[in-house]
Amino acid sequence: MNKFPFLVFEGLDGAGKTTLAELFSKRHNFSYYSSIPPELIALREQIADTHSPITTFHFYTLCNLMRSHEYALKLNNSGVVADRYVFSTLAYHSLLMKQDLSCHFRILQSEQKFLLPDVIVYVTASQPVICQRIAKRSQEVPMQWYGDKVSVEYNLIESYKRIFSLVDIPILQIDTTNSDPEQAYSTLCYELHRIGQNIPIIQSTDFALTS
Repeated sequence: MNKFPFLVFEGLDGAGKTTLAELFSKRHNFSYYSSIPPELIALREQIADTHSPITTFHFYTLCNLMRSHEYALKLNNSGVVADRYVFSTLAYHSLLMKQDLSCHFRILQSEQKFLLPDVIVYVTASQPVICQRIAKRSQEVPMQWYGDKVSVEYNLIESYKRIFSLVDIPILQIDTTNSDPEQAYSTLCYELHRIGQNIPIIQSTDFALTS
């Protein structure tokens, strides 16, 4: 059993997920992890250049497996915030590959050492706001065919719902459409405090607002 809470931040590109995850981890002294382990960062561009959904799917599945092991070790010493995990891998690639990938999740779950979070923080925003943020960002960073473009052109909301239905994990939805990072952070802290009474490992952590 984890000694500290494990939170996964999920959501469409442009929703504000990474901003909120980094802010939360900093203020609550949680260890922050991006989706790709350092050992695989050098492969990311090569993987992206293939323009092959099945290749990126296997790449991110490997990332999830490696991160699961890291999280299990880190949770002995601190809380963990994961910026994307298996849920986004399945939600995005179900659309890119045009097939139901639920069986892959069941295979991962059958491995008892594959770690699932205590809470999923699902960060959302309206589609016009998502598109506006991605368009602004793409002026400096090229739009990813397996990330940003999927968020703009596909119905990821329904895809996420299908993947979330596979697990019995509390999901906190934080809408950033009309919120700045501080407001979203305050809402998240409030929601974590609210559900803490039903989740011992969350209840044992002080999620009062900190600055």
